[in-house]
Amino acid sequence: MTIDGDLYGPAAALYDQLHVGPASPLLVRFFADLTPEGGRALEFGPGTGRVTLAVAERAASVHCLEPSPSMRTVLLTKLAALPRLRERVTVLDGAAPEFRLDSVFDYVYLAAVLEHIPPPARRPFFAAVAAHLAPDGVLAMDMVDNEPVPDEPEREVRSVRQGECRYSRSTAVWPLGPDLAGVRHVYRTYLGEELVETETVERLHHFHRPPDVHADLAAVGLAPVPGPPAGPLADKGLLIARFPGAAPTPGFAQREEK
Repeated sequence: MTIDGDLYGPAAALYDQLHVGPASPLLVRFFADLTPEGGRALEFGPGTGRVTLAVAERAASVHCLEPSPSMRTVLLTKLAALPRLRERVTVLDGAAPEFRLDSVFDYVYLAAVLEHIPPPARRPFFAAVAAHLAPDGVLAMDMVDNEPVPDEPEREVRSVRQGECRYSRSTAVWPLGPDLAGVRHVYRTYLGEELVETETVERLHHFHRPPDVHADLAAVGLAPVPGPPAGPLADKGLLIARFPGAAPTPGFAQREEK
């Protein structure tokens, strides 16, 4: 069946095992390294908190906007075991592109979230981010690239065993337009060799091209910073932006010098 509402419900407890790829530690470090020491951070779509916990190690506070109840549950469960960090992390029911908080942040970031934002909503979202960003603040994101829209039949991507059960995720992707794809995740639970449960989730994946993203950032007064990291993260579509002339944060300055 297709799950309506909370798309991550079927997989939240096993998300880190079934969705997280081998480049994840490097991606987490990329976002964490940009965190200004002792600053205020805002994260969109924290999911299970892989990036959140790393950012919270450096930030004075992290506000998280997560629309999925199941993902919020996993994140709050992780925080319950980390008393030192849970005092710094505020988890709220919310999502891009529409949000309003009575705060200004030194660092705003979204990891693996841009795919959920339709291109027409991108500029209003950036405008809202700019309104919540400190004058010397930094905005960071991934998924800004020229990757062609894929057309891939369903295949098993990952599998994990726990006790006598095996859990798997199979994924199919098909084009719906030049910047839009349909995605289907099928989650299967096996007890021994017997298939005992199947959950299917279908959603849209929006593609965001660099020239369009740069134009929308410029329209709200933000400017991309050149020199995203090469190497293993070169295909992640990483982008850093800030207000022109802003003094860089310590974390940002270190990355800018590399």
